[in-house]
Parts: sequence; C-alpha cells; structure tokens
Amino acid sequence: MTTSKCTQKIDPSDHPSIMSTFNHVKDQVEFHCFAKLRTKWVDPFYSELCYIISEVLVMNPDTIIKINSSYISTYTVQEIYRQLRNDHLRLVYGNFQNVSCHITNIRAYLRTALYNTFFELEAHYINLDH
Repeated sequence: MTTSKCTQKIDPSDHPSIMSTFNHVKDQVEFHCFAKLRTKWVDPFYSELCYIISEVLVMNPDTIIKINSSYISTYTVQEIYRQLRNDHLRLVYGNFQNVSCHITNIRAYLRTALYNTFFELEAHYINLDH
C-alpha cells in the first residue's frame, strides 16, 4: 500500500523537534531584540510568530502548504522562512496591528504574512522614505 505524501507519518528521529527549532528561530530573528528595555518583557505575538515559523520548518518538505490562497511546496516556504530576520517580524507585527477587519484564521493569515514580508521588506523601507 502506498501512502500519499500529505498523509505520510513522520518519523520523529528524522526531524528536529519544534522546541529545538523554536530556539534556533529565536536566534535567527534575534528574539532578545524584541524585549522592552526596562522590563525585559517580550510581546507574546513575537513568540507566536516564532512558533509558526518553527512549525513550518519541521514539516515534511515534500508536502504542500497553503499560502495566500495558493498551494506552494513546503520546501519553498521553508527556504523563505529560513531567511526571515528581526525586521521581517517587526513588519508583520506592525501590519497586523493596522488590520481593521476580523481575521477568521489567524494562523493561516500569519503564515502568509511571514511569507510575503520576505518580498516586501525593502519596498516597505523605500515607501517610508517618500
């Protein structure tokens, strides 16, 4: 019997845990920079973004993931997520704060926002200068 790639069981020994990946992602995005200086408190939203990135990074790269109503190879999304840095998460946070409509699937929305911010960051800074 053949198992489709989308329903394939993942052997945990073949994949890093989400917690070890989460710690790596925190280093990648310089998580400590999100802390408020006086309190050392970090808005939980940044942790949520790191967990979403981690979740995607531990997925089987041979599967398909939905991003912005399109189905994209998980491998492609992982490659983009591995490039995300501190400024990308700050942009997602700022854009999320300015959303005026109700978001029904926040996790899917944030997955898409994280993916798109990789392509939008430079344009965002150029737009600020005008």
